[in-house]
This record gives sequence, C-alpha cells and structure tokens, in this order.
Amino acid sequence: MPLTPLPELRAPPYRPQILVIVGLVLVALLDGASVFLKWVGVITAGGSYVIANGLQEASWMLVVAVVVAALAIRLTVAPPAAFVRCVFVALDFFVPLGMYLEYIDNLGRAESFTTTPYLGPGFYLALGSTGLLVVSTVLGWRERDEWVPAN
Repeated sequence: MPLTPLPELRAPPYRPQILVIVGLVLVALLDGASVFLKWVGVITAGGSYVIANGLQEASWMLVVAVVVAALAIRLTVAPPAAFVRCVFVALDFFVPLGMYLEYIDNLGRAESFTTTPYLGPGFYLALGSTGLLVVSTVLGWRERDEWVPAN
C-alpha cells in the first residue's frame, strides 16, 4: 500500500461563498438606506403625533449595517471562525428583537393617544433586510472551518 503524498491531504484553498457575501453587502446597504426613510410615528413634547425618520428613531440600524459590512469583508478573506459565528448568532437574535420592540413601541404610543399606528417604508425595508440577514448568516454558518492559505 503506497503512502499518500502530503499535498493531496491538504484542504483546498478557501473560496469565499459569493452568495453569502452578496447577501451581507445587500443587508448592509438596505439597513443603511432604511435609516433615511420615514420610520415610525412618535409623540412630540407638545403632544402631537409626527412621523420620524430612522436617524431619529432607529439609529441602531447604522451600527448593524457597519457590523454586517465588516462581516462581509471578513468572509472574503477566510471562512467563519468561532467568533464570526457568535456574531452571526448575536445578529440573528438582537436585530429581529429590535425590530419587534420598535413595532410594539410604535403600537403602544399610537394606542395611548388613540391614533392609528404608522410604520413607514424604512421600517419595512429594514424588516425585509432582517429576513435576508438571517438567510445569509445561516448560509455563512455552513461554511467549512479549516483554512489553508493559497501559496
């Protein structure tokens, strides 16, 4: 029985998953764009119900956009390690939770002043990008762990 040469036993060089990277870049762009659109209705100090944009009500989406863009850049270099997978889980938990809290908060404000709750296009754009975020992180999670740099 002949021995197998060592180069044949090495894992192939890392090839980034283009679908995951494109998905994460798209999420970062959509989250960044959603902040500049009308987001929700808020009650002012004078008691009137006005429509606020995402910069006023959901600036945390900009932080999410930056983190997701950093993940996309990281995944072009190497497969996801344990820390990246922890960030995937954290994003998949906290972003939908934040969207749900925005929704409940908006409904509570509107009911307290007996007005119709308003959710603008920015909210729905961020909600759609949250679904794309979950799909992209699940696909990114499934990437292999070992990494051999190309010579």
